[in-house]
Amino acid sequence: MGTLHTLLPVAAAFAKYDKKYAISNRRCVTPSFNEIRHILNLAQVMAIGSKVKLMTFDGDQTLYSDGGNFENSRELAGAMLDLMRAGVYVSVVTAAGYGLDGSKYEVRLDGMLRAIESAGLDAETAQRLIVMGGECNYLLRVQLTQEGKAKLVPVASEEWQGDHLDGPKPLHWPEEDTKFMMDLAQNSMTASATDLRLRCKIIRKARSVGMIPGGDAMVATVPVGHGSKKLKREALDEVVLRVMETFREQGSRISLPWCAFNGGRDAWVDVGDKSVGVAALQTWLGVEPSETIHVGDQFLNVGNDIKARERCPCLWITSPRETEKMLVHVLEYAGIEGEFRYAQEDPLGAGVGPTAAPTVVMDAFTGEMKTI
Repeated sequence: MGTLHTLLPVAAAFAKYDKKYAISNRRCVTPSFNEIRHILNLAQVMAIGSKVKLMTFDGDQTLYSDGGNFENSRELAGAMLDLMRAGVYVSVVTAAGYGLDGSKYEVRLDGMLRAIESAGLDAETAQRLIVMGGECNYLLRVQLTQEGKAKLVPVASEEWQGDHLDGPKPLHWPEEDTKFMMDLAQNSMTASATDLRLRCKIIRKARSVGMIPGGDAMVATVPVGHGSKKLKREALDEVVLRVMETFREQGSRISLPWCAFNGGRDAWVDVGDKSVGVAALQTWLGVEPSETIHVGDQFLNVGNDIKARERCPCLWITSPRETEKMLVHVLEYAGIEGEFRYAQEDPLGAGVGPTAAPTVVMDAFTGEMKTI
């Protein structure tokens, strides 16, 4: 089962869930996996209640669609604003790694940043929105400009990685060790691509290696194969499991934390993982595991949210809509009034619907800006 950071009032959670969905009145259908997941999520929220001080969120498929950006969502943005107003730190802990280039994370979180601006949060409250990129390697937080614009700026390394803190120190990991791991990952993915006839691209970053669909250009390179538009889940799982096998065969030669996961449309291997990212945040902010909740969708053995369970209670969701629903319960049991969530005016300001298509968009995989 893993570590339980709090006692869980499962019976009370079941009673609340059963009151609405009448599970106990069914005669032919047993409780499903998703129903059990919902009940355990509710039990975890009930257990923490008003003690919550830090909520961390995965990005893709948790706050926004896979490969998409934070959209105009009154419910989701409003609930996160209410948490921040109540003194709760809200952090996106994501595998997406664009170094310390705040402008690229701003593209992914545009809707939330505009919500902060429209809500008129003061500087102290606004900076409670934090981004941990690359699992645990890049830390940024919101800073308001003199004009009231919400920007993401890097947190000084000595502030969250200084010797005065006893948390994990990913910025101090030896470069030769990280390079060795990335070389292994790249070689494994390259071999898998050939063996599985994948029309893919392999991307190498400073502390991650990824496999993404290769596009039309790869059809000529791999005449008999698949994956130019979409890589199959089974193929991505195979790629990830082979990397895991390769790393484990190295034994003590790999001493740093790492994560290999199927992202749904892609596969990635990162130096570090979300247990490190969450632990670093907890140490920096002075928050206990029992005061933290992580929300994500990747809790299988080929996912990257599962490592967060080592450091805090988790809520397993499957979509941004489920995240919205769980935040309703979080606010309820934390005793936080929904000032922004229930506001008559949209916290995002004018233009509740989708924004006009921009002429410049960002490739979510690489961070490359493209004109369309």
